[in-house]
Amino acid sequence: MTNGTQWRSWLDNDKWFSGLPGSLQDSLLTVMRQRRVTPGKRVFESGAPPCGLYALLDGSIRFNDPVSQQQWRPQPTLVRPYWFGEVSLFDDLPRQQHAYAEDQIILLHIPQAPLEALLQTHPHHWRGFSQLLGRKLGLTVPHPDEVTLMPTDERVAFRLLLLTEGYGDMNRSVRVVSIHDVLSRRRLGLAPEVVDRVIAQFAERGILRRDHDSICILDTDRLRKAALHRLTPSLA
Repeated sequence: MTNGTQWRSWLDNDKWFSGLPGSLQDSLLTVMRQRRVTPGKRVFESGAPPCGLYALLDGSIRFNDPVSQQQWRPQPTLVRPYWFGEVSLFDDLPRQQHAYAEDQIILLHIPQAPLEALLQTHPHHWRGFSQLLGRKLGLTVPHPDEVTLMPTDERVAFRLLLLTEGYGDMNRSVRVVSIHDVLSRRRLGLAPEVVDRVIAQFAERGILRRDHDSICILDTDRLRKAALHRLTPSLA
C-alpha cells in the first residue's frame, strides 16, 4: 500500500479535489491508500457494507447488476481520476452491484470508517461530497437529513435517481432497482403505501415500469425533472 500523500501533486490537478477546503484535502490524503487490482478481481461485491470512496486512476471497471443481470458496457472516455463510491454516504445501503477490474486497474481508496468519522467531526464537509455526487445526478444533492423536507413525489424521484445514477458515466446500464431499496424510512420518511402510490403515478407517466418487486427506469431525464425542488435545483 502506498500512502495517499504521495499523490497530492497529482490530485491538485483534479477539479473536484483541488476545490475542496485544505483541511479536507489533508484529511483525505492521510487515509488514502493505493490499490492495484488485477483483471477479473473484485473491487467490491454486491451486498457488502459501504466501503468508502475510490478514485480510478488507470484501467476500466465492469459492473454487474444483480437484479437485471445487465453486464458492463464499454464506458465513455473518463476524466481521470474518476471518483466513485461516495453514493454510500447518502443512500444508506450496502453495495448494490459487483464491481470487477476489467483490466489492470489502479485505484486510490479512502475507507468508509474514516470518511464517516470525518463527517461527524466536521459536518460542513458534506458539501464537498454532495458536489461530487451532484455532478453525476445533474442535481444539487441536499444533506441526507434534508431529504425528508422535500415534497413526496420529488423525494421518491430523487431516491430513484440516487439508486440508478449514483455511479455516473461508469455505469449507465443500471436501470433496474429493488423496491425494497427504495423504501428506506431513514432516507425517505414515507410509508410504503405512499411510495407505492408515487411509483404508480410515475408508471402512468411512462417514467418507469413496476415489475413486482423491481422498478425499471424508462426515462432518466423525466425522472430527473420529477426530482427537481428548491433543495435539488438542476446543475445543467
